[in-house]
Amino acid sequence: MIKLDILPPLLDRSHNYYDFRRAPYSKICEFLNSFNWLETIISLDVDEAAKAIYDALHFCILNFVPEVSYIPSTFPKWFSKNLKHIVLSKKRAHAKFKASRCPLDYAEFSALRASYKAEYKRCHTVYLSRTESMLKSNPRSFWDFVRVNKSSNEIPHSVHFDNLQSSGSESVSNLFSHYFNTVYVPPLSNDHSSPFLFHDLPSTCSFDIDDVDAGLDALKNVKSVGPDGLSGIFLYNVKSSLCFPLWLLFKRSIESGVFPSSFKISSVTPIFKSGDKADVKNYRPVSILSHISKLFELLVLRSIQSPINSILIDEQHGFRPGRSTTTNLLVFNNFVMKAVEKHIQVDVIFTDFTKAFDRVDHGRLIETLYKTGFGEPLLSWFKSYLSDRVQWVKVFGCKSSISKVSSGVPQGGHLSPILFSLYVNGIKEIVKNCELLMFADDLKLFRKIDNLSDCSTLQNDLNNLVSWFNNIGLQFNVNKCHSMSFLRHRSPINYTYSINGSSVTSVCSKKDLGIIFNSDLNFHSHTEMICCKALKTLGFVMRISKEFNLSSSLKTLYCSLVRSLLEYASVLWDPYTVSDSCQLERVQRRFLSCAAFVLKINHPPHDYFLVMQELSLISLADRRFNANIEFLNKLIDGRIDAPSLLSIVDFRVPSRATRYHAPFVVPAHTTNYGRNNPLDRMMRLANESTVYQN
Repeated sequence: MIKLDILPPLLDRSHNYYDFRRAPYSKICEFLNSFNWLETIISLDVDEAAKAIYDALHFCILNFVPEVSYIPSTFPKWFSKNLKHIVLSKKRAHAKFKASRCPLDYAEFSALRASYKAEYKRCHTVYLSRTESMLKSNPRSFWDFVRVNKSSNEIPHSVHFDNLQSSGSESVSNLFSHYFNTVYVPPLSNDHSSPFLFHDLPSTCSFDIDDVDAGLDALKNVKSVGPDGLSGIFLYNVKSSLCFPLWLLFKRSIESGVFPSSFKISSVTPIFKSGDKADVKNYRPVSILSHISKLFELLVLRSIQSPINSILIDEQHGFRPGRSTTTNLLVFNNFVMKAVEKHIQVDVIFTDFTKAFDRVDHGRLIETLYKTGFGEPLLSWFKSYLSDRVQWVKVFGCKSSISKVSSGVPQGGHLSPILFSLYVNGIKEIVKNCELLMFADDLKLFRKIDNLSDCSTLQNDLNNLVSWFNNIGLQFNVNKCHSMSFLRHRSPINYTYSINGSSVTSVCSKKDLGIIFNSDLNFHSHTEMICCKALKTLGFVMRISKEFNLSSSLKTLYCSLVRSLLEYASVLWDPYTVSDSCQLERVQRRFLSCAAFVLKINHPPHDYFLVMQELSLISLADRRFNANIEFLNKLIDGRIDAPSLLSIVDFRVPSRATRYHAPFVVPAHTTNYGRNNPLDRMMRLANESTVYQN
């Protein structure tokens, strides 16, 4: 017998909402087209012009979009009306039989039970079939189904922050708001002076109405509603009438150097990290900005990104075209591996900031932008963009009181990463004698160590770095900073590094940007970690898809959720031992075995070649081989922007015609780990590949 636990909701989450999918958009567009937007926007200041557009859009919502009452159901959303009726009837029949013990009452209950089972199976099958069909037509809905079936991160109804305790929707949301506001800092004094580094940077932005149209077009299936009450679907469906007024508003905003106040509102959602769910300190804030505000930011970013990219330090790999965590890790690994192969120790300080993005001082950032070379009116626009921002926290559908944001770059904004990168771009002037690498606010400082004097040099640069960051309002979280020595000999040079007088914990293994590094440059621990994680995720995939009928659905879930774990930055750690390679393949074979059972694919015992053919899959080893070749191709043709990696690639230029057509010169190595140095491995595989043969 199928059992269904139906529990009443602990909170009353009933509410009204606007059904944007059923709105009469032809009437809405007709209403919006009746305005003389050119005259309206030109005659008003930026804030009033933005308010005029919002007033028109909100009028359309109030008068044209149907309002629907939502009452949380105790039943799954795929239960049909008939199935709900059967459940309630069965419950009453069961109670009646329990009271009477009459055979006729039992027969009635038994018939309803059979009817329930049949209808339950039918509804569930229809639901799964509809979900599968959405994979191509509406992928967002398909992934909503996956997300709902994952483990719940729901916030408890009673939470605490230090000695403060709260329960109830409004009280909980206000406590979260109080905690999130503690990370912001007051403005710094103006006694700090940074050098002028004038570059040829833009003083304005340029984009046309087609760019606005393309941005609205991307909202086609976005159901989320921003803090301004506008859904992505709504904006997409009125884009023909909205493109022109938005383009005028954006253009007017840039020319006036004023960012609309109505765009400065954020709705914050707490997302659980780890630990005690009742402790608000174990949550991070995720800001939801209005779709129009994010579109505006995206247009500005695209306009200024190219000139800014040319002045950012080469060590910064975060949120830059052609760069990624993989390029960051490869540059680091190449430096360390070359030193270790020469029996030289490398000491690394892995740092961790305390709320770096939230503690950026607005005044210092504007000063940095000015001294970097930004001119008016764009400089004033950035100042307006950062100032007077407000937010609320939303928990259980209840908003907290509104609070001001005194520091930081807006979380979730398109401009935030590049503004932070500019804020810390002067770091190279501080670190004189060591190497550094960054991915946004992730920073590691390292140096070759021949003696204790080298350790002192690294410590001095670390001290200078700490002092400089303190001056611009950023601080390291010493408890999360670690030092690590890379070496493969038995005589390490030991040194205890410190930050502000507190010792930095020394470790033999460290997870950096998702990859586990060991002090001996062996990635066996990383392989074990990702295989364990992938097998857990595979179990989840098979649980939710055991009744799927389409191979495309099963394959998509596997490739997106499981295989991606096994291939992240694989060009860095691609194993050269048979045991590690087999451990990875074992995960895919487990999936192939399950898929063959679910999809009823016949195959010889322990031979999954036919299953791989049916699903159009290849071995993970072959995929890693292809990834190596593809990375090298992208590096050579400029799609990957990593000059320090490109300088390692050594092309073979024969002095005379020979029968040997290998395009690269691969350095000789005396160790397996040296031979598997990523760039050398890529060149060696390319020499063996038919792709590079004449």
